[in-house]
Amino acid sequence: MDRVAIISDIHGNITALNAVLEDIRKRGINKIYCLGDMIIKCSSPFECVEKIFENCEVIIKGNCELRAVEDPRIEEHIWNRDKLTLEQREKIKKLPLYYDFKMSGYNIRLIHASPRAVTERSYFWDLDDEFTSRIKLMFENTEYLNNIGSDLPDILIFGHIHKPILLRLKDKTLINPGAVSNTSDVITKNGKQYTYGSYLILEGNLGSDKLDRISYKIVKFVYDNIQEAQKIIETDMPNKEEAYTEIATGKYFDRKILEKKKGNN
Repeated sequence: MDRVAIISDIHGNITALNAVLEDIRKRGINKIYCLGDMIIKCSSPFECVEKIFENCEVIIKGNCELRAVEDPRIEEHIWNRDKLTLEQREKIKKLPLYYDFKMSGYNIRLIHASPRAVTERSYFWDLDDEFTSRIKLMFENTEYLNNIGSDLPDILIFGHIHKPILLRLKDKTLINPGAVSNTSDVITKNGKQYTYGSYLILEGNLGSDKLDRISYKIVKFVYDNIQEAQKIIETDMPNKEEAYTEIATGKYFDRKILEKKKGNN
């Protein structure tokens, strides 16, 4: 059986990225796919992009890649763009919006956010009247993805929302591996706070069209978030005080509100 690790939402956090890659290596997994958002929010956009391109066979474009490289609008986006080399920016521009593959007879699709926009948030923990329809929409082929006529996925794996989920609706399975960085999952041990990152392990026969056993496991890992928080403070990145607090405590801050308060468009 083949195993594939799927990571998402690294957000320039080299400390967390090193930790998750080490955890994956210890498990003997050598295939890694990335669902995007390699940059924005933490200390090391250049290093993270470099390491992800070195270690990941498949990389999906996230909203942070779109914002920083193709449509920078605020200081934080510009700061991240300027930390990247021209070669890195050109590679990022060419990243796909989705990736389809087969495992143990199942059609699997990777996207960053939704089939309609790389920036669209799709939440699945509110059991309201639109819960089922929101799930169904995730499995569509769209003009945005430019995949009208392609085989529909049996398993859809997406990132963006920073919370691990695993849902089954009739013959469809929806999975989010959670985020490597900027999660709100905090644990305190011996007076020190740690934030749990997470990723997904898929196990099955990669590339096979024959129905067979397949499994999916969400793995949580701990990294030295205070070390990364200190790296943030030592940079000249915009919003670094708020970014420090987010990594050190797991308390999320709304960048859009912050930028409006500062008078940026």
